[in-house]
Amino acid sequence: MSAAPADPVLAVDIGGTSLRLGLINAEGRLLGEIARYAVPFTDDGAGDLEGILALMAPHVERARDAASGELSVGISLCGNVDLESGDAILVPNLGWRDLPFGALVSQRFELPVCVATDVRQAVLAEAVWGAGAGERNFAWATVGTGYGGYLFLNGRLYGGAHGFAGNFGHTTYDEINGHACGCGRRGCFETYVAGPAIARAGQLAHEAGRSLILSSLASGGTISTRAVFRAIELGDPVAAQIVDDAIRLICINLGGVVNLLDINLIVMGGGVAKAAPWLVERVNERIRAYLMTAEAQRELRVTRESTANAALWGAAAHVYAVQGILPRDILESGRTHRAIRSWQTAASS
Repeated sequence: MSAAPADPVLAVDIGGTSLRLGLINAEGRLLGEIARYAVPFTDDGAGDLEGILALMAPHVERARDAASGELSVGISLCGNVDLESGDAILVPNLGWRDLPFGALVSQRFELPVCVATDVRQAVLAEAVWGAGAGERNFAWATVGTGYGGYLFLNGRLYGGAHGFAGNFGHTTYDEINGHACGCGRRGCFETYVAGPAIARAGQLAHEAGRSLILSSLASGGTISTRAVFRAIELGDPVAAQIVDDAIRLICINLGGVVNLLDINLIVMGGGVAKAAPWLVERVNERIRAYLMTAEAQRELRVTRESTANAALWGAAAHVYAVQGILPRDILESGRTHRAIRSWQTAASS
């Protein structure tokens, strides 16, 4: 007798500006549609946890009612997460630090929860169901509200000593004259290449009167990242130079990752990469100028993510791997991998 199919996982992706939810089965198939919301913020500019939980609640209840057994929730979060506790150690875009996020979600809904950083979840999805399937060594890089990545080395996720490996967006480009970063330091690559950095450069060009096209796209005097890409479509050389500068720095940064780790695949995702698919192609072409070996110059591939939201799929894959439905040995070594069940812990104490 064959085993009953696993219940689908409710996957949740909490980004710096957007919240997405979807039911995903163990074959990586989306059941129904992805629900999308803007992330709510409090008056002091922090991510509104209560507001986020309220948006999640009806989806949790519908999925719970439809499940034949216990529903599990997999979450992708845009910041540093302690993989074992589910604590949000540092989430700059939401203003969270040392928040027991996984425990709070589990307690609220009385369900097992697996939570990890978005870039980690994304690389897991690509390893299981996407461009990294069959690869033993590759990196994920996201260009969106932030810029960073995660690593898949020797056939499994690699988180490093504390689970934070792959933060190449927070390697330093200019610590003296650089921009302030949400991580608390100055001059990180993220502050030059992520969506807000592109918008900032466009804003400066608009205010200096350097681009009539950009100025015509200002909304209430403000230039968005999307406006910069629209200006490029309209033939604006100033906007094109802004993005070209960002691409050069991405290539310098990712070239260093390749030279350090000798990987032969980089999968790119994130809102900026989605808004301008040609950006990934440009990185694939130009990064070779920053690679040391002939092998890397010849064999490295830089490609787009395989799904519209790899981090969402990875949140589901995380649960299935913890449950043993997907191979557990794809997960990080030296870590305890289990779902957070804080409501049961509280009840037994």
